[in-house]
Amino acid sequence: MAKRLFLLHVGPDTVDVSAMTEALALGRIAVPDAEPELFAHAGIEIRRTHKAAGLKRKHVEGAWAKVCRRAFRTKSDCFVSIPAFFDASPEQAALALDGLVGFKVVLVVTSGFAVEPPAAWMSQVKDGRTHVLPSDLTDEQLAAQVARIALLEEEARLDKRLAKITKRRKQVTRKLAA
Repeated sequence: MAKRLFLLHVGPDTVDVSAMTEALALGRIAVPDAEPELFAHAGIEIRRTHKAAGLKRKHVEGAWAKVCRRAFRTKSDCFVSIPAFFDASPEQAALALDGLVGFKVVLVVTSGFAVEPPAAWMSQVKDGRTHVLPSDLTDEQLAAQVARIALLEEEARLDKRLAKITKRRKQVTRKLAA
């Protein structure tokens, strides 16, 4: 069974995910059912900035794990936007990715082309699974781009599977001809 996609948006600017859900649904992408505060707490938890946010650690503890569990329960490709992850260190990025076992993580960065994409994330995510988009996209445009990225990933998965099947078919044909 193919792994489901987890499209993780990191960017210096926040996006209104609730406005994007309809456009994301066209690409068969779900948004985990959680309140926006949980996503904010997940960013604070992973970056360990709860004191700067005026919170105690127990208020944010387990927020990222809860987001990951809810994404897993959707049983489809997911989109999550956590702008606080943009400034994460490599260790923090690795910690965040540990919770996404079972997903194929695709990183969507809206830093624009003037700001360098976060190196911590670029080193953690496999080559070809990082997409840098302009920072001036509206929420609807970003949703359309994310849906396009998901469809490109699905196309690549199907092409790979088709190549495997073609190879098997040739092997069977050779055995029958012999």
